[in-house]
Amino acid sequence: MRFFTTTIFTLFFRLYSAFAQGDAALLSENKVALKGSSDVPKEIAYPVSLYKEATIISQNLYNGRLYYVYDSRQDEHQFFGDRKWQKGVVFYDGQRFDSIPMIYDIVRDELVIKHFNGDHLLLQSEKVDYFLKDNHTFQRMESGKDINPQMRTGFYDVLYGGKTKALARRAKQRQEKIVEKRIISLFPEKDFYYIKKGDRYFSVRSKRSVLGLFPDKKKELKKALRDDNIKFKNMRDIAIAKVVVTYDSLAK
Repeated sequence: MRFFTTTIFTLFFRLYSAFAQGDAALLSENKVALKGSSDVPKEIAYPVSLYKEATIISQNLYNGRLYYVYDSRQDEHQFFGDRKWQKGVVFYDGQRFDSIPMIYDIVRDELVIKHFNGDHLLLQSEKVDYFLKDNHTFQRMESGKDINPQMRTGFYDVLYGGKTKALARRAKQRQEKIVEKRIISLFPEKDFYYIKKGDRYFSVRSKRSVLGLFPDKKKELKKALRDDNIKFKNMRDIAIAKVVVTYDSLAK
């Protein structure tokens, strides 16, 4: 998006300059037009329209509140993955934006992007349909609408999006401890898992709770995990996704 906007601006500037050199008098007459009138000279009308469209879209994305990274000097942090800015995709307010530097604060369940000028901007969560980061797809889901009423509204990591869906909610809770008379912030992480069967989500955690949702296919599901050498305790994301993917393929 930044590259596109810059390119359009450059094209507009070059055509504008060329037009000005060719007919300074006419340019003078059209100063008002260049500021927004419908009488834009036809030689630059198309670049002007492209530039306006690009900047409107950019303004739509880059209009959030400033975000300040708290506890930035601690070894632990509040973000999903690591604290480095990484480019991802976000579908925001009806528009898709690619290659956007972002971090995801899972303590506050907020998506933060970096402005061209380096500012950190907090996106309005209710306008974010989904975002892609670190090979994960986070989708915003509303309690009582997309998910069970007892599940909280927010971003859920979609482990599998088939008929039998599997979600993970990533969470951290800020804690403090005193070490050598210094306050140290800690951010222990805990993941919550849900599987949709029928028209509702079931909270799962252990291998037993997952397989218990599919008693008629338990034998086949165990075999699928065993064949791929998937250890449930140490590979919970992969194991849950494998179970629901296998179940959907068996249920066809």
